[in-house]
Amino acid sequence: MRLDQVIENALANASGEDVFIYRLEGVKLDVEIGIHAYERGVKQRVLIDVVTLVNKAWCGSDDIATVVDYDYILHGIKALEARQFDLQETLCGVVLDLALEPGTVAAAQVTTRKVDAYADADAVGLTRFRRKV
Repeated sequence: MRLDQVIENALANASGEDVFIYRLEGVKLDVEIGIHAYERGVKQRVLIDVVTLVNKAWCGSDDIATVVDYDYILHGIKALEARQFDLQETLCGVVLDLALEPGTVAAAQVTTRKVDAYADADAVGLTRFRRKV
């Protein structure tokens, strides 16, 4: 099931609850990633987009404690700069696990893009999506 289908289902089945779609886009990460010898020991620029879906009753309070704060995702992603990854699929999965940590997050989608991989392309990347069961 795609994220747009999950959002549509959440909207159709929301019984008095709001559906919140949180987006954190274009997070810049310098990380060692790749399987080729020339990629080992070299940090590459990766852009990361995260979308999370939350179903919850809106209390109407203008208080950060009543919503999902973006900080946990941003700080979690930036902490990954110290790690090494062979595959974008792995990096993407680690960020997806992070995005799904708060109990109120029902689903998340993560896109990673290596922006310097090919001279003839803007980026090479992938998107992973997961819904909590």
